[in-house]
Amino acid sequence: MDAYAGLEHWLDQIALRLEPAQRRELMRRLAQGLRVRHRDRIKLQRDPDGHRFIPRKRNQIGNIKRQGDLFQNIGKELKTEYSADHATVGFGGRTATIAEVHQQGKTIKPSRYAKATNYPIRALVGFNEEDKKWIELIILGFMTIN
Repeated sequence: MDAYAGLEHWLDQIALRLEPAQRRELMRRLAQGLRVRHRDRIKLQRDPDGHRFIPRKRNQIGNIKRQGDLFQNIGKELKTEYSADHATVGFGGRTATIAEVHQQGKTIKPSRYAKATNYPIRALVGFNEEDKKWIELIILGFMTIN
């Protein structure tokens, strides 16, 4: 969380120099850009640190229960929200519940009558060093234009 605090402090200093309309435009660019970056990373089956997602479990015969990559279409469900004061990228509705289970590695019952299943941690959203550098470049570019 210390990385978020440092980024937040840096953004606060920049926000003092911008008008509300300019801050909203900057937040829009950041939110939309991060949404695309997260979507592409999920499509590549990678967590923010660059590691591959832990694969699905196999059944007793040794076959994978469901074929295909994890989260094939979940990247399309990423939502953005922004204003002059904040920008968020995340999931909504049922997709948010599924994403939270995998993000935190929770143990849940997939259906009413199923036994509880432990899901491994598969971080879908988060920042890495490349994201932080990208954010800096976008902000610096925005400041030079305005």
